[in-house]
Amino acid sequence: MKRSAILPLIILITVSIALTCGKKKSAEEKTTEELLAKTYDAVGIARISDVRLFAGQSLYEYIDGGAELYHLYGFVEVATADYRKNETEIVVDLYRFDSPADAYGLYSMLRPDDANIVRLGVEGYTTPSKIEFVKGNIMVRLIGYDDSDETGLALINLADELSKQLPGTTHLPKPFSVFPRQKAIDGSAKYYAESFLGQSFLTSVYSIDCENKNSRITLFTCNVEAGKKLLEWSRAADETGKLIDPPTELAYDDGKAIGVDDSFYGTIVVGLKANRMVGVIGYTEAQTDFINSWLDTLE
Repeated sequence: MKRSAILPLIILITVSIALTCGKKKSAEEKTTEELLAKTYDAVGIARISDVRLFAGQSLYEYIDGGAELYHLYGFVEVATADYRKNETEIVVDLYRFDSPADAYGLYSMLRPDDANIVRLGVEGYTTPSKIEFVKGNIMVRLIGYDDSDETGLALINLADELSKQLPGTTHLPKPFSVFPRQKAIDGSAKYYAESFLGQSFLTSVYSIDCENKNSRITLFTCNVEAGKKLLEWSRAADETGKLIDPPTELAYDDGKAIGVDDSFYGTIVVGLKANRMVGVIGYTEAQTDFINSWLDTLE
């Protein structure tokens, strides 16, 4: 190669490297570790430790029991670090999952039934010394060392900053869109990767609680092997003596439905609609119009 051609090539390569190195990563491009910033200047909180990463099976080294549940929901890794504001210290964990549905699913399994729901990411909840929320495929956990007012303020301030800066959607996973939102109860949406209602064959089930006619009922849906699951449920209920005739007035496809008389959950009605298995827990005749209006939206 001629000497006159080498110099422009070197300059081009040098400029290209400089531009690449100087480019600031977007939140979507950052690794889980990189999402834990050194400082959050807006709230005066700084990191006081290195970021520690636990991926795959090494999660067992970080949390004391319960790792199996995380892996059930497609756990990838967790990045954790310690932060401080004045004398207040906070531990921040970022749990990354395979998908937003998995992240929300794990969060929904850990959320207390009487949780204090807050608007962070898709959804979050607070206790005096902890905040958990989910955004995109990341579940965030912030833990303070006490339940003082100072710790509570630092927790909510840092959670708000993380909610703004983390990538990902702030909407419930798409399968929840089939439910009637106008009567849905905040903080009740759940995704069961397995064992819905304690039945091992009931996997990939989405549910939400609704308030109708002064009664709280649970609606649920599954579009994975819907017909097979309904058949297995029918057999299991029959074997245990819980199988009953379903209400004929409910608009399931071709009458493909069953009733289950459960001593704990009450009356369960489930059937097929638009290639989904859909049902209601706590059914009474007073809920018929409401359930039919929901089933009609699934056409």
